[in-house]
Amino acid sequence: MTPSTWDRDTYALWHGTVPTSTILGTNGPEDLWVKGEGSWLIDASGRRALDARAGVGNMVLGYGRADVVEAMSRQARELPYVCAVRWELAAPVAIELARELTAVAPAGLDRVRFCHTGGAAVESAVQMARGYYRNTGKPDKRLVVGLRDSYHGTPMAAMAASGQRMMHWRFGPMPDGFRHLPEPTDDTGAELAAQLDEVGPERVAALILEPVKGRNGQSLPDAYLRAAREYCTRNDILLILDEAFTGYGRMGEMFASEISGISPDIMCLAKGITAGYSALGAVLATERIHQAFDSGTTVFAHASTTDGHPVACAAALATLRAFAAEDLVPHGRVLGRLLGDRLESLLKGTPVLGGVRAVGAYVGVDLLDRDGHPISMRDRQHLEAACRRQGLLIHYTPDTVMLIPPLTMTTEEAEFAAETFASVVTALGPGFGS
Repeated sequence: MTPSTWDRDTYALWHGTVPTSTILGTNGPEDLWVKGEGSWLIDASGRRALDARAGVGNMVLGYGRADVVEAMSRQARELPYVCAVRWELAAPVAIELARELTAVAPAGLDRVRFCHTGGAAVESAVQMARGYYRNTGKPDKRLVVGLRDSYHGTPMAAMAASGQRMMHWRFGPMPDGFRHLPEPTDDTGAELAAQLDEVGPERVAALILEPVKGRNGQSLPDAYLRAAREYCTRNDILLILDEAFTGYGRMGEMFASEISGISPDIMCLAKGITAGYSALGAVLATERIHQAFDSGTTVFAHASTTDGHPVACAAALATLRAFAAEDLVPHGRVLGRLLGDRLESLLKGTPVLGGVRAVGAYVGVDLLDRDGHPISMRDRQHLEAACRRQGLLIHYTPDTVMLIPPLTMTTEEAEFAAETFASVVTALGPGFGS
């Protein structure tokens, strides 16, 4: 569909998390994004907007990357598809990508399975953990334990692993075999052992955690993550880290697990893995887990037709090489510090500011209404729309408003983002909560 053929009555696409009529009621054909250049998007009317949300955190290299596009094009010309679902060899590019991923991953993650999304990666990790214990003679270890208010995706098992009760209420009943612990209330991790002892470690296959919550940028304390690693090792429980959002430099290290210095048994990746240029997810696992499935009598049937798609793997390989060549992770830390410091300075003393939280290239801004409460979702929508009118794209969740720039954004562009965001917040401030 081009702007010239736009017709609300024949708009066949059903997309987004709100009613399509709502989307069409606030957007017209001139609002279609038609081109991307670097950190900028251009709509059908020619207006430019700085993408300080990096797509949805996935466009870590920005738009118009000739290296990624050429790698995908070359792979599509040479070999667009190989069936790797059953017993045939994968495409060479998938084998090469797996090798390079394991080279940069946390220690011990020596095997890779590819899928499509972060949610699919979590589904695969859950099946992998349960299958591991069936295959090693401990079929009663089936429970998957996560944290309340965590988010791991929208496929059913991933949703069940998530601790968001609203999702369970809307889409339930959830599958059995999942438990959720309270979020940590201190920085020591001392409470975790007692909580897991109460669940019964002999019944637990895996503990799944987000090292940093993507919804609000709050990090799990280092001591808590280390306590989780120690408990899982001592009680023969697999530790799954969901890094679909936190991986690929977003939180200041290539993978957020490096912040606390731990290595999981299973790690889930997506979003930045292809820099947003194709759909791909990955599950990295230890050799010990792989060996439990590597006999003539075992199968791992969690797979789909286009897992390890060669064109997507080519994009991911080009992305990894860009990270190595361009020092993107340190630059992401620079961007996060700049945005965080400037926003704190520009919004200091304003009654709407609840706080600014910067973790790597993730900056969460907590905003308050006139009664001192977090601003509503409607307020967040108004803020996002006002920022777009000023040429800036931001992101928000029910927990916070965030700036999550491409790691290739320039410091001058980051300065523009901070100044524009602060000016919009200041202008809208008296209207929050009205």
